[in-house]
Amino acid sequence: MGPGCFQGCCQEHQTTPASRGPEDVGDAQSSGNGAEGCCSLQDFRSHLRQSLCELPQSSSAEGSGCKLCPRHWVLHRDKCYWLSEEDQYWSRGRDDCSRRRSHLLVIQDREELEFTQNLTGNQNPVWIGLNITSPGKKWTWVDGSPLNQTLFTVSGPAEENSCSAVKKNQIKSEICNTHYKWICQKEAVRI
Repeated sequence: MGPGCFQGCCQEHQTTPASRGPEDVGDAQSSGNGAEGCCSLQDFRSHLRQSLCELPQSSSAEGSGCKLCPRHWVLHRDKCYWLSEEDQYWSRGRDDCSRRRSHLLVIQDREELEFTQNLTGNQNPVWIGLNITSPGKKWTWVDGSPLNQTLFTVSGPAEENSCSAVKKNQIKSEICNTHYKWICQKEAVRI
């Protein structure tokens, strides 16, 4: 990596061209190590924490850090959430989430269900990652796990062409080719 690889971080680790001879500049660019090259990944992460995270200065313990989401995504606990602006079929929402390196929302607990209420603003139903799979006609999340019916119930019929949408604090069965917005979910990046 050359001297510009982690621009903001590396500037403090670089010596100015005036303090080196022309032959040193080429060596620093090719080596990418030490104070004359680019800062280490650890220095870069430290710089990111200082710039982007709200952490106390003494927070250098192993495992400390903060979690980041892509632009226009909302961080909640360890996950990032994104609500579409357009309405589409359930399968189009699923495919769009895949293109965003994520998946339709898989709700783990009641608190996460309540969070989606804040995210969606109680508007129309919003697609989540739960649908009926054949054979057996069982509700299954897009990650392959079965619906825990002691935690959640789905109101409406469990038929072959059924997908789930959330509205308020309820999960509803809907026809998969209905047009709704959808929620994508992915793990937050820890730095």
